[in-house]
Amino acid sequence: MSDEMTEVWRGSVRQWEVDEMGHWNTQYYVARANEGLAMLFGFNGLPGLFSPSSPTTVAFNEHHIRFHREAHAGAPLHMTGGFLEIGETTAFAVLVLHHSESGQVAATFRVRLTHVDAADGTTPQPWPAAFRKRASTSLVETPKEAAPRGTDDEPVALTASRERALELGLKRTAMSLIEMDACDAFGRMGSQKFIGAVGGGVKQLTGPIRALVAEHAEARPGKIGGAVLEFRIIYGETPRLGNCFEIWAGLQKTDKRTMSLIFWMVDPFTGRVFGSMQSIAIVFDLDARAIVQISPAATEALTPFVTQGLAL
Repeated sequence: MSDEMTEVWRGSVRQWEVDEMGHWNTQYYVARANEGLAMLFGFNGLPGLFSPSSPTTVAFNEHHIRFHREAHAGAPLHMTGGFLEIGETTAFAVLVLHHSESGQVAATFRVRLTHVDAADGTTPQPWPAAFRKRASTSLVETPKEAAPRGTDDEPVALTASRERALELGLKRTAMSLIEMDACDAFGRMGSQKFIGAVGGGVKQLTGPIRALVAEHAEARPGKIGGAVLEFRIIYGETPRLGNCFEIWAGLQKTDKRTMSLIFWMVDPFTGRVFGSMQSIAIVFDLDARAIVQISPAATEALTPFVTQGLAL
């Protein structure tokens, strides 16, 4: 094992990737992480794994993401990465995004994936022997910044379903179509678009929650918004070009600083589960650039919003 990771991406935040709260939208963190992952595989002998002509590619099983420091328009960034584990058909990778000027960590990504047949996107395929040997001899340790903090790390079976969403009274926050610009070279929805779809409708759920936290804050905040500290995403069946989707969401729990939100992406017609995400989020004072604490009064006011038994 080594602490030495390989540089796999370098660039900056583009103006059009910044959201209404002035920071880099979370889906673009993941988009850049996917680019870094492609470079990591390339440096280990599989440079064409994401090409439409490749007979094999990867399917995402799980993402764990932590956001450490904001990135604003124009911020120069770079990313390092390495493999934590290599199985016969699986891999576990870690990526660390850095602010280039200060060297501070901006975000971390741990990614579990499976090597699959590109034709169907699901059938596991053994890694080429040369890749497995090369990657296995340069495994890295998990940086302390990448360890889970607000989410669990144990294997889970998805509990998501459209039927359960309706039974639990979850909020439908988004519904739309998977179009060409959301897809990879194989016509599958890119993992960053899952986060994009959640983010596009998140205020349907969080708007009233943020308002209650602000209303009951011990010190009245300025203009409020939200920010995410951590994601855990478990992927189900990958949606493809032309599929429709719904996002169903609910509040799982709160503490003095954070709230845990659950988002399920499903096919509205067949009920297929495309994925489930736990989001550790905060209410953010945009003027002070500080977290708005969840007071005891706010916790009590939020009780009707909490869905008992809600999980990934």
